[in-house]
Amino acid sequence: MRIPKAAEIIAQAIRRRIVLGDLKEGDLLPAEADLMAQFDVSRPTLREAIRLLESEGLVRVLRGAKGGVRICPPQEDSAARTLGFLLQFRGATLAEVLDARSFIEPRLAAGLAASATADDIQTLRDHLAHEAEVIEDFARFGRATADFHRVLVERAGNVALGVIVSMLDDIFLRHVERFLSRSRPDQLALNQQALSNHRALVDAIAAHKPKRAESVWQDHMDQLRTVIIGELGQTTVLDLY
Repeated sequence: MRIPKAAEIIAQAIRRRIVLGDLKEGDLLPAEADLMAQFDVSRPTLREAIRLLESEGLVRVLRGAKGGVRICPPQEDSAARTLGFLLQFRGATLAEVLDARSFIEPRLAAGLAASATADDIQTLRDHLAHEAEVIEDFARFGRATADFHRVLVERAGNVALGVIVSMLDDIFLRHVERFLSRSRPDQLALNQQALSNHRALVDAIAAHKPKRAESVWQDHMDQLRTVIIGELGQTTVLDLY
């Protein structure tokens, strides 16, 4: 059995306080001397622990008169970069990323249809109105549709699945932007179809019909996969980093 190093134990103790909310974003850790006394460790050991937390993006070391070690809660964008690097190292393809989202999102849509509040439905309808406004601005519409996926996942309320999908958002959005840069002659028609699909989903959610919502979103994700893969091919995630 591997015995954790003292620095790892200290990092874990601070990490746990961040997770429990005892240490919040922007809080400063106590002075170095106080931490050394608290954990009964040497300066090199404490600094190694801080480096571990800094590498995880949980703290930021500030220099100067107002310096110190400031708390930074876990951020999805840093997790997304780490996931992206892992996927590219493993040789993941765009098709696999889209398949992962296609497997998760329709189930989340069904869950939202079962539990949607009036506020959830209004938020989705407001987003549809925004998409309709920018439908002929292909770059803005692309970002709006990607954002619709994010709103859907957030409102579904499953934290674990929501985090997984959000970690794929950066990869997904990069591909959407590459796709839109191709300036397809049928792009407006594709936008109109996407908006129609989004409206059908929101209608199913508003009617609290989980099976209908899952079916509509599965069809949409399948269409999305076919169009994007047809345009960009079986590219690897490496192509984007």
